[in-house]
Amino acid sequence: MLCQIALAYLTLARGDRRKMACYCRVSTHRQKVDSQKADILRWLTGHPVAPTAIQWFEDVESGTTLKTSRLCRMQHGIFAATIRTVVVWKLDRISRRQCEG
Repeated sequence: MLCQIALAYLTLARGDRRKMACYCRVSTHRQKVDSQKADILRWLTGHPVAPTAIQWFEDVESGTTLKTSRLCRMQHGIFAATIRTVVVWKLDRISRRQCEG
């Protein structure tokens, strides 16, 4: 099965201190992010990204909101320009809603 990476990949320039965020989310504590993480790692293997440039964010919360703890932390990094790229297994892992009301 092909990895379903949903957001654009931007090559991190050498010397660029910004990180690449890899985001995984499951809805319940009975679920695990292992399969999402494995697919993302497999995808990363084929791209020239230094392991030190990767920052992982994992949430165990409902996808009905954009206000999850790790997603908020990742957004702060994006807005502060310390995160340049976001990789996610599927867009619905970020949220099942496309806008916050």
